Amino acid sequence: MNSLQHGIQEVQGSTHDAQRYVNALGPRGVIGVMTPGPNVNVENEMMDMRPAGVINAVDRYYVPNQRIAQDEDWSIIMRNVTAHLDDSVRRLKEALIDHLVLGMSSQSYMGGERGSFALQAHLEQLSGVPVTMGAQSAEQAFRLCGARRIALLTPYYPVIEQNAVSYFSARGFEVVHVEGLKCKSIIHVASQTYQELAEATLRCHAARPDAILQLGTNLAYAQVANDAEKWLRLPVFASGPVIYWSALRKMGIQDRMTGFGSLMEFH
Repeated sequence: MNSLQHGIQEVQGSTHDAQRYVNALGPRGVIGVMTPGPNVNVENEMMDMRPAGVINAVDRYYVPNQRIAQDEDWSIIMRNVTAHLDDSVRRLKEALIDHLVLGMSSQSYMGGERGSFALQAHLEQLSGVPVTMGAQSAEQAFRLCGARRIALLTPYYPVIEQNAVSYFSARGFEVVHVEGLKCKSIIHVASQTYQELAEATLRCHAARPDAILQLGTNLAYAQVANDAEKWLRLPVFASGPVIYWSALRKMGIQDRMTGFGSLMEFH
């Protein structure tokens, strides 16, 4: 991780009170959600999934709305994430959060299996609370439904997808198809329509996977995944809802709700 963090400047005399109190609006827990500034969808999805008595404290760390035309552009995005992630944790830590969520799936796959678990350990050490990320949440979902052959739907270029394939291969899964949409910017990711995402899902399904996973929390995929499970009679997982579901269950919160897929409705 980059130790040169420039986003936080404290005035002299600042203190950090660690005394915990029960939050009046969030007596069941406060979830810190980190997400890149241009990710406009994941914040709202996770707010819609928030059970009564739970607070989402959201930090939007700086990442430019990079113009994307090649692998290197995604690499620049990821370097920006690395440069600002620690400051995001520090800001959320001041809310005395109970759990930390990385609301960006791509970073959770960088470096494959080894890089992913190293990042999780780093964030847990820095925040002092349990951390939920996309890679481990998706793995949890696949194991729950017994899937081994999986298909990935992403907004990315191959430089990111290769890391996700590496992670899942190391964890014992066979990636039978990667449907990369090669979006033109981070905001372009958020503009993908229901119809476009449904068609991409069908292309994934043609590879005959046991389950489909969408990566890229800025894709508005929750409703598509919820519906596609009914069309295809197959587990179809949206990254944002999978991450939030996993975080809630780790916190011992078992509330179920409809509209966000089989995980939130039945598990």
